[in-house]
Amino acid sequence: MQLLLTYLVLFILGCMVGYVIEVLFRRFFSAKKWVNPGFMSGPWLPLYGFGVVVMFSMCLFCYSIFPEDVIVFYNPMNNLFDRKVGSGPTWADLIPISMMWIGMVLLELVAGLIFIKKLHVKLWDYSNIKGNFKGIICPLFSAIWLVVSVIFYYLVDPILYVVAENVHTYIFGGNGMVANVGIIFAIGLVYGIFIYDLVVSLNIFKFLREFAQDKGIADRYESMREKFSSVARAARKKVPFHMPQKEDENEHSRIAILKEKFIEAMYIDPEKEKHKENNYDESGRPIKITDDNTNKESEK
Repeated sequence: MQLLLTYLVLFILGCMVGYVIEVLFRRFFSAKKWVNPGFMSGPWLPLYGFGVVVMFSMCLFCYSIFPEDVIVFYNPMNNLFDRKVGSGPTWADLIPISMMWIGMVLLELVAGLIFIKKLHVKLWDYSNIKGNFKGIICPLFSAIWLVVSVIFYYLVDPILYVVAENVHTYIFGGNGMVANVGIIFAIGLVYGIFIYDLVVSLNIFKFLREFAQDKGIADRYESMREKFSSVARAARKKVPFHMPQKEDENEHSRIAILKEKFIEAMYIDPEKEKHKENNYDESGRPIKITDDNTNKESEK
């Protein structure tokens, strides 16, 4: 129970911290503007939540499986994962750091393949970076994950372990204390909002996935969602509600206009894609193909 509660807290914190990191990264380094990353509307990215759980689990595994008298790991507080011998950085730290690094790269690879192969959308794209694999992973971001693993191991993990030790006692009480009902309610409320956001986002995601699958494309989800939102706003303005008895008719027209405009805005002919060397501009956004561009490529 204690480990489960720890993972629940670490997951949601990882989702929220990861969201802030992605927003700032895209604002100042990649897209150069404020972008809501991921496929959910709220301030969380599940990939980062799973990442925190994976790295913490790798540390827990290494500290538990290797005897303390044989391999000495980093233990700044003399109590990390129940190890009583304090220690600074050692060569053995390369074991959990390497496992965390490989785990994060594999997590990014598997998640990217699932979204592209099964759902036909891209939540991120490294196609413009040298050495990339299907635009999902690349040497640059793999190196960044290595740096993240080192920072997590030496700075974050000792703090998370303290949280892991105290979260169960603090929430459910101990030594005669009464369970903290407020914290229990807050965690439940946050996960309730998270699950609701997930369900709503998956419904939108389903529509975009079906469209991409029908047209044989694998576009970036952010681009698809932005275009979906813009044509949805246009459809609402073009077909307003007038009288209650006409609601069904107006709603039918609204959906028809929405689908028509969305297809017009989103469709990229796969044949024209063959004439392009790169489907994304400098900021990483998909570039719409025009007949003029195709003719120019043909003349060359």
